[in-house]
Parts: sequence; structure tokens; C-alpha cells
Amino acid sequence: MIQNNRYYWSHFKMQNVTVSVKPKQKTQGVVFRVINMIDIGNGRQTVVLESVDYPEPSAAKSSNDGFTVPFRMGELDFVYASRQNPSLCDYRHLISCVYPDAKIEEIVPEVLAPGDLLVFKQNKADGSIKMAGAMRVVCPKSSFVKRAGYAL
Repeated sequence: MIQNNRYYWSHFKMQNVTVSVKPKQKTQGVVFRVINMIDIGNGRQTVVLESVDYPEPSAAKSSNDGFTVPFRMGELDFVYASRQNPSLCDYRHLISCVYPDAKIEEIVPEVLAPGDLLVFKQNKADGSIKMAGAMRVVCPKSSFVKRAGYAL
């Protein structure tokens, strides 16, 4: 039965069937922007990172208790050059707030370049930290120039 243009679960009930609907849990992580990359030879690269945070100071954040960011992962060494402590938050929401009109593409870490984003998250079961993704921000030239404060 449809009421107010909506289906209600009570109308779909069947004997011996239980239906449970829960909202998707937010994916918590720490987001860093690649500032610079240094090739030190022997197939290793040093990546200089800064943390990305919400533009408005009143945005909901959670503390990063027990979250330590790695200093090495695969063929990459990380150097953190942020003045602020990274905050653990819903990284998909954070990226959509910081880059509202940009297109975000998933990339592999082997093709990192300055301006890309790295996301780290912690496994709750064993406490291990892993890279959740590497992303490239693709935005129109006019919005990048305006956001960065450059004049043409």
C-alpha cells in the first residue's frame, strides 16, 4: 500500500522474514594534500604532506586519539609539514566541502604529484593504519585560479 507516495516496511512483512535497515556508517579517515615530492633514488620517493581541514571552524570533527600516521608505506616516505594536528573525520564529506565544484578521481599512489590527496584510515579490529586512497582533484581552471588567489 502506498501512502503519501511512500512504501512502508510494515506492508512488506512476511512471516519468518526480518528486515533491518540501518544508515551507512561514515568512513572515518585523515586527509593529506601532497605539497612536494622528492626523488631520493633507488626507487624511493619522499612525499611532503599537509593536513586538509574543513574551511569553517565549526565543522564536526572527532579527535584522533590513538591514530598515528605512518612515515613509510611501500616505496613512499612521508614528511608531515602541517602546523595543525590532523583531525579524524568523514573524509568524503570533507573533500566535498573543501572542493565543492571539482571532480575527484581515484589514482594509484605510483603517479602521485603535488596537489593530490592521500587518505589514511585505521582498522578498528587490529589498529593497523592503511592508505584508503589516493585522489586527484580535477577542477576548472577558473575555479582553481580563484581558490588559490592567483591573478591571470
